[in-house]
Amino acid sequence: MKTKAILSVIFLSLSLGIMAQNNEVADHIWKWEGRRKVNTLGMFGNISGSYTQVMDQPAAWFGAKAGIVINRHWGLGLAGYALNYDHNLDEVVTDGTYRLQAGYSGMFVEYFVPLSNWGKLSFSWTSGMGKAFYQYDKAFREDRPWYDEVIDVEKLVVNDLGVNFKYRMAGKWWIGVNASYGLTSPVELTGTDDYFLRNYRLGIDLSYGIF
Repeated sequence: MKTKAILSVIFLSLSLGIMAQNNEVADHIWKWEGRRKVNTLGMFGNISGSYTQVMDQPAAWFGAKAGIVINRHWGLGLAGYALNYDHNLDEVVTDGTYRLQAGYSGMFVEYFVPLSNWGKLSFSWTSGMGKAFYQYDKAFREDRPWYDEVIDVEKLVVNDLGVNFKYRMAGKWWIGVNASYGLTSPVELTGTDDYFLRNYRLGIDLSYGIF
């Protein structure tokens, strides 16, 4: 039964992709005449989730980005990501447990390689700044003032290099798989290695785009 369900989903996705190929879909929202050619401007936005490991434990990065695409190849925009590290910690305090929290936002540049009308391969560089910190679990925050909920906090600089493959599901909707490596600045949180957030990420994304 499970195999039939999976095959049905795959067949439906392929059918929608074939339908999208047979119907002309706009690849820009605006165009203008240049000196040598006609230039186009597109746009897209997406949400994503990626698996990684942090301090030898499974974790996930959830994110979103939006931007413009010039001449179907060069993308530029804004992005933001938050870490989901679902593990209780107690190494640096004796009055409760806490969680690791982290997030950053910044800009990205992405180069797209169109694969006919049904897919796109892209290479991206995202650069951003944010914070990593320890926060007491909810049960241990109730009787604390807000300024005493955080145990330790450090600034974070991230340069994320990634590759992505997008498949057109239908019309302007795309589903993608992505892999990246996050290069981070030293993060001197108590009880951690300075580069504990540096690691590979592997995930999926859902995009809406005219590009």
